[in-house]
Amino acid sequence: MGTIYIDDKAVEFEPGQNVLDAARKAGIDTPYFCYHPALGAAGSCRICAMETVPQKEGEKPRTVMTCSIPAQDGQQFRFKSPKAKQIQKAVVEFYMTNHPNDCPVCDEGGDCHLQDTTISVGHAYRRYDGQKRTMPDQFLGPLVYQTMNRCVTCYRCVRFYQDYALGDDFGAMGSSNHVLFRRTEDGAFDSPFSGNLVSVCPTGVFTDKVYRRKYSRTWMLEKAPSICSGCSVGCNIEVGGREGTLRRVQPNNEASKVNPYFICDRGRYGSHGTESHSRPKYVSEQGKVVKTSPLDALKIALVRAEGHVGILGSVEEDLTTNLALKAIAKEMNAPFSPFISPQQEALTKTAVAANHNAPSISDIEQSDAVFVVGELTEHAPMLDLAVRQVIKAKKDVYVLHATPSHLVTALNKLQQGHVKALAPSQWQDCLTQINTAVHDGAVEDLWIKDVANALKQAEKPVIIGVAELLNTADISLLNTITESLAPTAKMAIALPSAGSVNAALTAQENSCAELMAQIENDKIKTLVVVGSDPLNTNHPHWHALHDKLDQLIVIDKVLTQTAHLSDTLLPLAAWPERDGMTINYEGRLQRFSKAFARKTATIDAHDMIETLMKSPETIEQWLTALAPTLPQAGDDGIIIEKDKLKCTELPLEQKTNPPAIQSTQPQVALSKWFGEGYIADHAPEIRSLKPRSSASINSKLAASLNLSNGDQLMIICGDQKLVRPAVISSQVADLTVALNQADMRLLQADIASPLCLERTSELFIDADKKEEIKNIIGSASVIMMGEA
Repeated sequence: MGTIYIDDKAVEFEPGQNVLDAARKAGIDTPYFCYHPALGAAGSCRICAMETVPQKEGEKPRTVMTCSIPAQDGQQFRFKSPKAKQIQKAVVEFYMTNHPNDCPVCDEGGDCHLQDTTISVGHAYRRYDGQKRTMPDQFLGPLVYQTMNRCVTCYRCVRFYQDYALGDDFGAMGSSNHVLFRRTEDGAFDSPFSGNLVSVCPTGVFTDKVYRRKYSRTWMLEKAPSICSGCSVGCNIEVGGREGTLRRVQPNNEASKVNPYFICDRGRYGSHGTESHSRPKYVSEQGKVVKTSPLDALKIALVRAEGHVGILGSVEEDLTTNLALKAIAKEMNAPFSPFISPQQEALTKTAVAANHNAPSISDIEQSDAVFVVGELTEHAPMLDLAVRQVIKAKKDVYVLHATPSHLVTALNKLQQGHVKALAPSQWQDCLTQINTAVHDGAVEDLWIKDVANALKQAEKPVIIGVAELLNTADISLLNTITESLAPTAKMAIALPSAGSVNAALTAQENSCAELMAQIENDKIKTLVVVGSDPLNTNHPHWHALHDKLDQLIVIDKVLTQTAHLSDTLLPLAAWPERDGMTINYEGRLQRFSKAFARKTATIDAHDMIETLMKSPETIEQWLTALAPTLPQAGDDGIIIEKDKLKCTELPLEQKTNPPAIQSTQPQVALSKWFGEGYIADHAPEIRSLKPRSSASINSKLAASLNLSNGDQLMIICGDQKLVRPAVISSQVADLTVALNQADMRLLQADIASPLCLERTSELFIDADKKEEIKNIIGSASVIMMGEA
């Protein structure tokens, strides 16, 4: 700690802070453009000028740019000096000479940093009456809109995109007074973090294109602090709604310990899946709209059940909802599970139990060695963004993967030889060898030795695994490796869904197996499904169970396959439309607030408790036992004591070992796209960017099958067959076929399921499929975008 003086006011600063940052944190409204707390300063805008106070006899005052001056104890500055004010006003006037007069219709109006600064420095009238410079706009896809004439050349956009997010398809072009910020060609950004250009731009150059299509002035929005439901990171967001619809999602609270300043594109745009035209908005019975309230319809349906009820919650839902369902099930003497399979329950509980020492995003950024197992970008993008800061700092990052990943592409550019592609069935052996090497045992693989040495030599090593791609033996090995390292070592398992911890804590032992057994044994004839899609899984068992039910009641905020097949469909309130709590991968209890209400009635946890329970205080009692002091919406939440996060694991391990596969037999690997999600899959703008279905293989496997890019590949798994165009990628492991989740469901395949492959042609494809396949072949280059 030290002290500087600004206009004779004492301002304390932390080591490493510059004068501008210290002033801002002290509440001094210092103007700035090029500076950003996460990006630092470029020293290009010159508006943060202050005048130094001479410390020695004969010394003259100097004008300095405070973003570029490290704070040092005893420094003195004049922020309100005539010279500093003159510079600030002149800089704004210079920027405004070419700035368009479109403030009344600008999307950024009300949130514009340039507009606020112009007023604060006192520049009220234009003196320049010459012709304004104009710049061409560029089409940047469905998510971000560009109006280049508004640019003040602060370079924040490039510094974020290239230097912070390590993207390479966007940059500065031109020179002097004709600098453009654009892609080399029109089209959507490759980066999963492109929406942050909207947040970092201090003017209206980059604006939210989704918000633009249903625009409302920012001061007319109903806003509330919320939590992103896109993955298990639990980013703090601000939700804005109006007239009963979601309008905008943006980062909330720049001092957040979870996600300071930024969110991923899935978090920013995926939430708009709740605005899909297909969203359930009314009560429907057998597919026909019924004029009754959702709660009345639910009560009537439960009366028909005559007590033979089971309740299926969701790993996608918040803690409050699953607790409510569990309490209601107990009162009705009904079985409850938030999991759709015993395998999912086993894996989730094991992963949650492993996160007893999970690093925060800040911990990951400050690590000096990171080992990632799985395609992190595609499952938890904000953890990936933290890892990119370690890469940028030239610290060791190693990645074990099976399919293409944005993180692998970024790492290959800066750290050659740090990635290893292995088929999923080989991961366990690789991790075993790393564990051996960490304990100074002999191993032959040089890459494994490098990983072990980097982790052992690091002062703050971090290991990150992707739960959806691992089995429980893999997770156990990662835990063993972490415990063998320095006391400061931390491990995070990126959980499958936003509510994974919520589900693990609320589920009793063998909850899913018990629920399914009761349906199988005809003890349950009515199943209530809340926020889950059991009839859209890799295994056909739920379809057999569905046939045994007399009544399927679905309560959801998106139209799933299960909702399509329901007897009674009721609208569920999405997270922005209700109050609730959730727990992220760290074990951080977070609260979110209702931003707006739908014009049509929806159901939430509080409604169900009040309607169906006699003792609703049960949930509050449970929450108080979990954390005596509960968080407030918008704050950082509360880290729950580790002993209170223990969950009951299954005694029988369904996924201890990978399936036995012959050494020469191809196998399935899951290939996700970073924009996928339970809700995001229904958001039309982000869904329009999703790559078409294909089968990604490496060149070695392609050569053995005599395949070229776009050739048709028949994939056989058991009795199921599927034809997809082949995409040849250097990032796919040997003997591996990377398929998306939907194709894995069609094949009824799991990760590492053995396959038979055959080269085929259009002659063997159904006529009604030919047009679809032509489109898929044409999109092969899109699927490979971003690959090194």
